[in-house]
Amino acid sequence: MSAAALRLYGACAIRNTEQVEQLRAAHPGAQDELLTWGLITLEDQPGGVPGVRDPQHALQRRTDEVLAAAEAQVALLKNLPALSAELTHHYEAVQLRASGGASIYLDDQAAVNARLQDVVGGARREVLAAQPGGPRDQMLLDKAMARDSVALDRGVEMRTLYRDTVRDHPVTAQYARAMSGRGAGRSAQYRTLAGSFERMILVDREYAVVEDHIVAGSPPHAAWLITDPASVAVLARVFDTQWMWARPWSGELRARRGDGRDTIGSSSVEGARTTRRQRQIMRYLCNGMSQATIARKIGVSERKLAEEIAGLKALWQVSTMNELIYQWAQSVDQRVDDGAPADSSAGAEHSAA
Repeated sequence: MSAAALRLYGACAIRNTEQVEQLRAAHPGAQDELLTWGLITLEDQPGGVPGVRDPQHALQRRTDEVLAAAEAQVALLKNLPALSAELTHHYEAVQLRASGGASIYLDDQAAVNARLQDVVGGARREVLAAQPGGPRDQMLLDKAMARDSVALDRGVEMRTLYRDTVRDHPVTAQYARAMSGRGAGRSAQYRTLAGSFERMILVDREYAVVEDHIVAGSPPHAAWLITDPASVAVLARVFDTQWMWARPWSGELRARRGDGRDTIGSSSVEGARTTRRQRQIMRYLCNGMSQATIARKIGVSERKLAEEIAGLKALWQVSTMNELIYQWAQSVDQRVDDGAPADSSAGAEHSAA
Protein backbone atom coordinates (compact mmCIF):
# COMPACT_ATOMS: atom_id res chain seq x y z
CA MET A 1 0.00 0.00 0.00
CA SER A 2 1.28 3.47 -0.87
CA ALA A 3 2.28 6.06 1.76
CA ALA A 4 -0.36 8.45 0.37
CA ALA A 5 -3.10 5.84 0.94
CA LEU A 6 -1.94 5.33 4.53
CA ARG A 7 -2.01 9.09 5.19
CA LEU A 8 -5.49 9.34 3.67
CA TYR A 9 -6.72 6.50 5.90
CA GLY A 10 -5.37 8.34 8.97
CA ALA A 11 -7.06 11.59 7.89
CA CYS A 12 -10.37 9.76 7.38
CA ALA A 13 -10.04 8.09 10.79
CA ILE A 14 -9.80 11.49 12.57
CA ARG A 15 -12.32 12.95 10.08
CA ASN A 16 -10.04 15.85 9.11
CA THR A 17 -12.01 17.18 6.14
CA GLU A 18 -9.35 19.66 5.01
CA GLN A 19 -6.54 17.10 5.05
CA VAL A 20 -8.74 14.54 3.26
CA GLU A 21 -9.44 16.99 0.42
CA GLN A 22 -5.76 17.94 0.12
CA LEU A 23 -4.69 14.30 -0.08
CA ARG A 24 -7.43 13.48 -2.60
CA ALA A 25 -6.29 16.35 -4.82
CA ALA A 26 -2.58 15.51 -4.55
CA HIS A 27 -2.99 11.73 -4.85
CA PRO A 28 -6.11 10.85 -6.92
CA GLY A 29 -5.43 7.12 -6.73
CA ALA A 30 -5.11 6.90 -2.95
CA GLN A 31 -8.87 6.69 -2.29
CA ASP A 32 -9.33 3.95 -4.91
CA GLU A 33 -6.48 2.06 -3.30
CA LEU A 34 -8.22 2.14 0.10
CA LEU A 35 -11.52 1.07 -1.49
CA THR A 36 -9.80 -1.86 -3.15
CA TRP A 37 -8.38 -2.94 0.19
CA GLY A 38 -11.81 -2.52 1.81
CA LEU A 39 -10.48 -0.05 4.38
CA ILE A 40 -12.99 2.76 3.74
CA THR A 41 -16.62 3.15 2.71
CA LEU A 42 -18.34 6.01 0.87
CA GLU A 43 -21.89 5.06 1.80
CA ASP A 44 -23.90 7.38 4.07
CA GLN A 45 -20.90 9.48 5.08
CA PRO A 46 -21.77 13.06 6.06
CA GLY A 47 -19.40 15.83 5.04
CA GLY A 48 -17.90 13.82 2.17
CA VAL A 49 -15.26 12.21 4.37
CA PRO A 50 -15.08 8.41 3.80
CA GLY A 51 -15.80 6.22 6.79
CA VAL A 52 -13.05 3.89 7.95
CA ARG A 53 -13.40 0.16 8.51
CA ASP A 54 -11.69 -2.10 11.00
CA PRO A 55 -8.28 -2.84 9.41
CA GLN A 56 -8.16 -6.29 11.01
CA HIS A 57 -11.23 -7.46 9.10
CA ALA A 58 -10.15 -5.67 5.91
CA LEU A 59 -6.65 -7.16 6.01
CA GLN A 60 -8.04 -10.63 6.71
CA ARG A 61 -10.23 -10.36 3.61
CA ARG A 62 -7.24 -9.17 1.61
CA THR A 63 -5.15 -12.04 2.94
CA ASP A 64 -7.84 -14.53 1.95
CA GLU A 65 -7.99 -13.03 -1.56
CA VAL A 66 -4.20 -13.19 -2.02
CA LEU A 67 -4.06 -16.78 -0.73
CA ALA A 68 -6.85 -17.81 -3.09
CA ALA A 69 -5.02 -16.24 -6.02
CA ALA A 70 -1.77 -17.94 -4.98
CA GLU A 71 -3.52 -21.33 -4.71
CA ALA A 72 -4.90 -20.84 -8.21
CA GLN A 73 -1.40 -20.10 -9.53
CA VAL A 74 0.03 -23.16 -7.78
CA ALA A 75 -2.73 -25.31 -9.26
CA LEU A 76 -1.93 -23.91 -12.70
CA LEU A 77 1.79 -24.67 -12.26
CA LYS A 78 0.99 -28.24 -11.20
CA ASN A 79 -1.22 -28.67 -14.25
CA LEU A 80 1.27 -27.25 -16.79
CA PRO A 81 3.15 -30.53 -17.47
CA ALA A 82 -0.11 -32.37 -18.21
CA LEU A 83 -1.35 -29.46 -20.31
CA SER A 84 1.95 -29.35 -22.21
CA ALA A 85 1.81 -33.09 -22.89
CA GLU A 86 -1.76 -32.87 -24.19
CA LEU A 87 -1.06 -29.87 -26.44
CA THR A 88 2.12 -31.50 -27.75
CA HIS A 89 0.16 -34.67 -28.52
CA HIS A 90 -2.38 -32.72 -30.58
CA TYR A 91 0.33 -30.71 -32.36
CA GLU A 92 2.57 -33.62 -33.22
CA ALA A 93 -0.37 -35.72 -34.39
CA VAL A 94 -0.48 -33.62 -37.57
CA GLN A 95 3.28 -33.67 -38.18
CA LEU A 96 4.79 -36.18 -40.57
CA ARG A 97 7.81 -37.75 -38.89
CA ALA A 98 10.67 -39.74 -40.30
CA SER A 99 11.31 -43.20 -38.83
CA GLY A 100 12.64 -42.93 -35.31
CA GLY A 101 10.86 -39.63 -34.69
CA ALA A 102 14.02 -37.55 -35.13
CA SER A 103 12.71 -35.49 -38.08
CA ILE A 104 9.52 -33.46 -38.36
CA TYR A 105 7.99 -32.49 -41.70
CA LEU A 106 6.58 -28.95 -41.89
CA ASP A 107 4.55 -27.99 -44.94
CA ASP A 108 2.73 -24.93 -43.56
CA GLN A 109 4.71 -21.74 -44.05
CA ALA A 110 3.54 -20.28 -40.74
CA ALA A 111 4.63 -23.47 -38.97
CA VAL A 112 8.03 -23.36 -40.69
CA ASN A 113 8.57 -19.75 -39.66
CA ALA A 114 7.39 -20.41 -36.09
CA ARG A 115 9.72 -23.38 -35.65
CA LEU A 116 12.60 -21.37 -37.08
CA GLN A 117 11.94 -18.50 -34.70
CA ASP A 118 11.90 -20.94 -31.77
CA VAL A 119 15.03 -22.83 -32.80
CA VAL A 120 17.12 -19.88 -33.97
CA GLY A 121 15.87 -17.64 -31.16
CA GLY A 122 17.01 -20.24 -28.64
CA ALA A 123 20.54 -20.60 -30.05
CA ARG A 124 23.15 -20.71 -27.31
CA ARG A 125 26.43 -21.04 -29.20
CA GLU A 126 26.22 -21.12 -32.99
CA VAL A 127 23.99 -20.56 -36.02
CA LEU A 128 25.20 -21.79 -39.42
CA ALA A 129 23.14 -20.84 -42.48
CA ALA A 130 23.59 -21.86 -46.11
CA GLN A 131 21.50 -19.61 -48.37
CA PRO A 132 21.81 -20.50 -52.07
CA GLY A 133 18.84 -18.34 -53.12
CA GLY A 134 20.97 -15.35 -54.09
CA PRO A 135 20.42 -11.70 -53.08
CA ARG A 136 17.97 -10.91 -50.28
CA ASP A 137 15.29 -8.23 -50.29
CA GLN A 138 15.35 -5.20 -48.00
CA MET A 139 12.39 -6.22 -45.83
CA LEU A 140 13.88 -9.64 -45.15
CA LEU A 141 17.25 -8.16 -44.23
CA ASP A 142 15.76 -5.51 -41.93
CA LYS A 143 14.02 -8.23 -39.91
CA ALA A 144 17.18 -10.32 -39.86
CA MET A 145 19.37 -7.45 -38.65
CA ALA A 146 17.28 -6.87 -35.52
CA ARG A 147 16.98 -10.58 -34.67
CA ASP A 148 20.58 -11.50 -35.43
CA SER A 149 21.96 -8.52 -33.51
CA VAL A 150 20.26 -9.84 -30.37
CA ALA A 151 21.84 -13.27 -30.90
CA LEU A 152 25.28 -11.78 -31.53
CA ASP A 153 25.01 -9.62 -28.42
CA ARG A 154 24.47 -12.70 -26.26
CA GLY A 155 27.59 -14.32 -27.73
CA VAL A 156 26.18 -16.57 -30.45
CA GLU A 157 28.53 -17.19 -33.39
CA MET A 158 26.77 -16.62 -36.72
CA ARG A 159 28.17 -17.79 -40.05
CA THR A 160 26.25 -17.48 -43.31
CA LEU A 161 27.18 -18.95 -46.68
CA TYR A 162 25.76 -17.04 -49.65
CA ARG A 163 25.82 -17.64 -53.35
CA ASP A 164 28.50 -15.65 -55.19
CA THR A 165 25.88 -13.49 -56.91
CA VAL A 166 25.29 -11.48 -53.71
CA ARG A 167 28.61 -9.73 -54.36
CA ASP A 168 26.79 -7.76 -57.08
CA HIS A 169 23.75 -6.87 -54.96
CA PRO A 170 23.98 -3.50 -53.12
CA VAL A 171 21.21 -4.24 -50.59
CA THR A 172 22.68 -7.55 -49.44
CA ALA A 173 26.18 -6.06 -49.50
CA GLN A 174 25.11 -3.19 -47.24
CA TYR A 175 23.60 -5.68 -44.78
CA ALA A 176 26.77 -7.79 -44.76
CA ARG A 177 28.93 -4.71 -44.17
CA ALA A 178 26.79 -3.66 -41.21
CA MET A 179 26.66 -7.09 -39.58
CA SER A 180 30.28 -8.04 -40.18
CA GLY A 181 31.62 -4.69 -38.97
CA ARG A 182 29.62 -4.18 -35.77
CA GLY A 183 31.48 -1.85 -33.47
CA ALA A 184 30.51 -3.55 -30.22
CA GLY A 185 30.16 -7.22 -29.40
CA ARG A 186 30.50 -10.16 -31.76
CA SER A 187 30.17 -9.67 -35.52
CA ALA A 188 28.60 -12.01 -38.07
CA GLN A 189 30.72 -13.81 -40.66
CA TYR A 190 29.89 -14.27 -44.33
CA ARG A 191 31.39 -16.22 -47.21
CA THR A 192 30.30 -16.80 -50.80
CA LEU A 193 30.45 -19.86 -52.99
CA ALA A 194 30.01 -20.15 -56.75
CA GLY A 195 27.55 -22.71 -58.06
CA SER A 196 24.69 -24.40 -56.28
CA PHE A 197 24.52 -25.90 -52.78
CA GLU A 198 21.82 -27.10 -50.42
CA ARG A 199 19.84 -24.67 -48.29
CA MET A 200 20.10 -25.41 -44.56
CA ILE A 201 20.33 -23.83 -41.15
CA LEU A 202 22.06 -25.48 -38.20
CA VAL A 203 21.69 -24.37 -34.58
CA ASP A 204 24.20 -25.39 -31.90
CA ARG A 205 24.90 -28.50 -34.02
CA GLU A 206 21.79 -29.96 -32.39
CA TYR A 207 19.06 -28.85 -34.81
CA ALA A 208 18.96 -28.65 -38.59
CA VAL A 209 16.29 -27.24 -40.90
CA VAL A 210 16.54 -28.36 -44.53
CA GLU A 211 14.39 -28.29 -47.64
CA ASP A 212 12.07 -31.18 -48.40
CA HIS A 213 13.28 -33.72 -50.97
CA ILE A 214 10.99 -36.58 -49.88
CA VAL A 215 7.29 -35.69 -50.04
CA ALA A 216 5.89 -35.72 -53.56
CA GLY A 217 4.17 -32.48 -54.51
CA SER A 218 5.23 -30.65 -51.37
CA PRO A 219 4.97 -26.82 -51.46
CA PRO A 220 8.15 -24.81 -52.15
CA HIS A 221 8.47 -23.69 -48.52
CA ALA A 222 8.19 -27.21 -47.05
CA ALA A 223 11.00 -28.16 -44.70
CA TRP A 224 12.26 -30.80 -42.27
CA LEU A 225 13.33 -30.09 -38.70
CA ILE A 226 16.01 -32.65 -37.88
CA THR A 227 17.22 -33.46 -34.36
CA ASP A 228 18.93 -36.81 -34.98
CA PRO A 229 22.54 -36.26 -33.77
CA ALA A 230 24.14 -38.33 -36.54
CA SER A 231 22.24 -36.54 -39.32
CA VAL A 232 22.92 -33.10 -37.87
CA ALA A 233 26.62 -33.95 -37.51
CA VAL A 234 26.84 -34.94 -41.19
CA LEU A 235 25.10 -31.74 -42.27
CA ALA A 236 27.47 -29.70 -40.09
CA ARG A 237 30.40 -31.48 -41.74
CA VAL A 238 29.01 -30.57 -45.18
CA PHE A 239 28.63 -26.94 -44.12
CA ASP A 240 32.15 -26.79 -42.68
CA THR A 241 33.61 -28.20 -45.90
CA GLN A 242 31.73 -25.67 -48.04
CA TRP A 243 32.73 -22.89 -45.67
CA MET A 244 36.38 -23.85 -45.95
CA TRP A 245 36.34 -23.51 -49.74
CA ALA A 246 34.14 -20.41 -49.83
CA ARG A 247 35.57 -16.89 -50.07
CA PRO A 248 35.29 -14.51 -47.08
CA TRP A 249 33.00 -11.56 -47.71
CA SER A 250 32.40 -8.41 -45.70
CA GLY A 251 29.98 -6.73 -48.07
CA GLU A 252 32.37 -5.53 -50.77
CA LEU A 253 30.65 -4.95 -54.12
CA ARG A 254 32.26 -6.28 -57.26
CA ALA A 255 32.00 -5.12 -60.86
CA ARG A 256 31.18 -8.08 -63.11
CA ARG A 257 30.42 -8.57 -66.74
CA GLY A 258 27.31 -10.56 -67.48
CA ASP A 259 25.88 -12.99 -64.94
CA GLY A 260 29.05 -14.99 -64.29
CA ARG A 261 28.19 -17.98 -66.50
CA ASP A 262 29.75 -19.24 -69.71
CA THR A 263 28.17 -21.43 -72.36
CA ILE A 264 30.93 -22.25 -74.83
CA GLY A 265 33.99 -22.76 -72.67
CA SER A 266 34.86 -19.09 -72.18
CA SER A 267 34.12 -17.13 -69.01
CA SER A 268 32.40 -13.81 -68.41
CA VAL A 269 34.49 -13.27 -65.28
CA GLU A 270 37.51 -11.26 -66.32
CA GLY A 271 40.76 -13.25 -66.19
CA ALA A 272 39.18 -16.72 -65.88
CA ARG A 273 40.92 -19.39 -67.94
CA THR A 274 38.98 -22.59 -67.28
CA THR A 275 36.07 -24.20 -69.08
CA ARG A 276 32.78 -25.06 -67.42
CA ARG A 277 33.79 -28.74 -67.19
CA GLN A 278 37.18 -27.93 -65.67
CA ARG A 279 35.47 -25.84 -63.01
CA GLN A 280 33.06 -28.66 -62.33
CA ILE A 281 35.98 -31.06 -61.81
CA MET A 282 37.70 -28.63 -59.48
CA ARG A 283 34.58 -28.15 -57.37
CA TYR A 284 34.15 -31.90 -57.05
CA LEU A 285 37.79 -32.25 -55.99
CA CYS A 286 37.38 -29.49 -53.40
CA ASN A 287 34.35 -31.28 -51.98
CA GLY A 288 36.54 -34.31 -51.29
CA MET A 289 35.14 -36.64 -53.96
CA SER A 290 37.28 -39.49 -55.22
CA GLN A 291 38.41 -39.46 -58.84
CA ALA A 292 36.34 -42.58 -59.51
CA THR A 293 33.19 -40.80 -58.29
CA ILE A 294 33.98 -37.64 -60.27
CA ALA A 295 34.58 -39.64 -63.46
CA ARG A 296 31.22 -41.34 -63.03
CA LYS A 297 29.44 -38.03 -62.37
CA ILE A 298 30.77 -36.29 -65.49
CA GLY A 299 30.50 -39.41 -67.67
CA VAL A 300 34.14 -40.11 -68.55
CA SER A 301 36.64 -42.85 -67.80
CA GLU A 302 39.04 -42.51 -64.89
CA ARG A 303 41.90 -42.36 -67.39
CA LYS A 304 40.26 -39.46 -69.22
CA LEU A 305 39.66 -37.67 -65.91
CA ALA A 306 43.32 -38.13 -64.94
CA GLU A 307 44.31 -36.48 -68.23
CA GLU A 308 42.01 -33.53 -67.53
CA ILE A 309 43.41 -33.13 -64.01
CA ALA A 310 46.93 -33.23 -65.47
CA GLY A 311 45.88 -30.45 -67.84
CA LEU A 312 44.64 -28.38 -64.90
CA LYS A 313 47.96 -28.90 -63.08
CA ALA A 314 49.78 -27.74 -66.19
CA LEU A 315 47.51 -24.70 -66.43
CA TRP A 316 48.58 -23.57 -62.96
CA GLN A 317 52.08 -25.01 -63.25
CA VAL A 318 51.84 -27.24 -60.17
CA SER A 319 52.67 -30.90 -59.60
CA THR A 320 50.51 -32.01 -56.65
CA MET A 321 46.79 -32.13 -55.97
CA ASN A 322 47.13 -29.95 -52.87
CA GLU A 323 48.90 -27.25 -54.89
CA LEU A 324 46.22 -27.46 -57.57
CA ILE A 325 43.40 -27.00 -55.06
CA TYR A 326 45.25 -24.10 -53.43
CA GLN A 327 45.76 -22.31 -56.75
CA TRP A 328 42.12 -22.89 -57.67
CA ALA A 329 40.97 -21.40 -54.36
CA GLN A 330 43.01 -18.25 -55.03
CA SER A 331 41.94 -17.87 -58.66
CA VAL A 332 39.20 -15.79 -60.26
CA ASP A 333 37.96 -18.98 -61.94
CA GLN A 334 36.26 -20.20 -58.77
CA ARG A 335 34.12 -17.04 -58.82
CA VAL A 336 32.35 -18.12 -61.99
CA ASP A 337 28.76 -19.08 -61.18
CA ASP A 338 27.91 -22.04 -63.39
CA GLY A 339 24.65 -22.74 -61.56
CA ALA A 340 21.13 -21.78 -62.51
CA PRO A 341 20.02 -18.16 -62.01
CA ALA A 342 19.17 -17.35 -58.39
CA ASP A 343 15.49 -17.48 -57.42
CA SER A 344 14.87 -16.03 -54.01
CA SER A 345 11.24 -17.18 -54.02
CA ALA A 346 11.99 -20.87 -54.45
CA GLY A 347 12.13 -23.09 -51.44
CA ALA A 348 11.76 -22.38 -47.76
CA GLU A 349 13.79 -19.42 -46.59
CA HIS A 350 14.96 -21.24 -43.44
CA SER A 351 16.19 -17.89 -42.13
CA ALA A 352 15.36 -14.25 -42.47
CA ALA A 353 18.81 -13.72 -43.93
